[in-house]
Amino acid sequence: MADVVFTSGRFAAQSFARVIKPSHGTPVDIWWLYRVRSGEARFETAERRIHAGPGAMFLISLDQDFRGSITDYDGLVLGLPRQSFADVADQLDGVCNILLEGNLIELLADYLDRLETRITLMSSEELRQAGRATAQMIAACIQLSSDRLEQARGAIESVLFERARLYIESHLADFDLTPDRIAQQLRISRSALYRAFESVGGVAGYILRKRLRAAHAELVSSTGRQVQEIAYRHGFKLASDFTRAFRREFGVSPREMRERMRRRSTTG
Repeated sequence: MADVVFTSGRFAAQSFARVIKPSHGTPVDIWWLYRVRSGEARFETAERRIHAGPGAMFLISLDQDFRGSITDYDGLVLGLPRQSFADVADQLDGVCNILLEGNLIELLADYLDRLETRITLMSSEELRQAGRATAQMIAACIQLSSDRLEQARGAIESVLFERARLYIESHLADFDLTPDRIAQQLRISRSALYRAFESVGGVAGYILRKRLRAAHAELVSSTGRQVQEIAYRHGFKLASDFTRAFRREFGVSPREMRERMRRRSTTG
C-alpha cells in the first residue's frame, strides 16, 4: 500500500528471536505495528518487556535485538518502512516495545479494522492513496504533533463519525441520547465530536433527522399505531415536539402524511 504493508489473519503459536549481526549490507529498517484481536504476544528487548493481550497495540523495531512468543494469535501486523516515517522516526523509536494507549490509539484501531474490511475491494491507485493516508494516521495517533494531527484530521474525523454513527443507530430511541452522552461513551471531547459532524449539520441535527426518518418509515407502513406511540418509540417524549419537527422536515404533519399515504394506497 505504498507507505505501509498490511497483513491480517491468524498466526500459529510460536517463539522467535531476532539478533542483529554486523553487516555491510542494507539493514532491514522497518517497524512492525501489532494490533491484537485475540491471543497473546510477549516481546522482550534489552530495555523493555511487554505482555500484550486482546485489544493491545504496540510497535517492534527490526533494528533492535528482541525475542518473543505468541499464542494462537489473530490480528493485524503492519510493516512501516522508516523511509515513510522519516520525520517521526525518533518518536516511533521512543515508543517501541510499550503498549500504546489513549483515545487516539483507539481511533487508530477502529480505522485499521475498517480498512481491513475494504482493502480487497480497492484498485491499485486506491491502495496507494489509502497507504499514504494510513501512514499519516499512524504518525498522527502515535506521535502527537500538531502538524501531524492536522494532516490526518480528515481520517481521524471519519473514524470518529463512524463510531458515533454506530452508537447513535443503536441508541436512537433513548430519550437521553445527547452529544454530551455520546462524547462520554466514546471517550472523546465534545469539540472533536462536533467537528466530525460539522459537514452534516451537527450531531444534534443528525440525531433528529435520523429519528424523523425512522418515524416517517413506521408512520407510512403501520396504520395500527397512534402517532404519539410512534413518536415515543423514536425518542420523542412529547407528541407536540414530534409534530413540529416532522412538519419542519417534511412540510406536513404526521397525520397529514399518513392520510396522504392512505389515499395513494386506495387510488393505487
